[in-house]
Amino acid sequence: MLKKKAVTLIEITVSLLILALIMAGMVNIFVATKRLTGHARYRMTGGEIGRRFLDPLQMNVRQDQWGSNCLSSGAGCPAAQTIDNITYTPTYSFSNLLSGRLRKVKLTLTWNEPS
Repeated sequence: MLKKKAVTLIEITVSLLILALIMAGMVNIFVATKRLTGHARYRMTGGEIGRRFLDPLQMNVRQDQWGSNCLSSGAGCPAAQTIDNITYTPTYSFSNLLSGRLRKVKLTLTWNEPS
């Protein structure tokens, strides 16, 4: 006599459950990768915009003209810029070095990333 082998309903259910767990893990990996890629893109864009904000300062802000440039007067420095519906906002701060003979300018760029 030939014995027929069949797949039972329990075996099918267990295999589908294992497949569902594996697929859920893969979906989580793809979602996390998309979020990290977006974050890296925003940081790279922020770096380029930061360079764009600093370039005019390098040419226009001089130690011998400190009282009349945009950082010391608080006006005329590059303002916020929006790219792909993300607004990048610069904040400038400065500190004195070498007993006030040199000034260090620090640019902090902030933005809100979509969730």
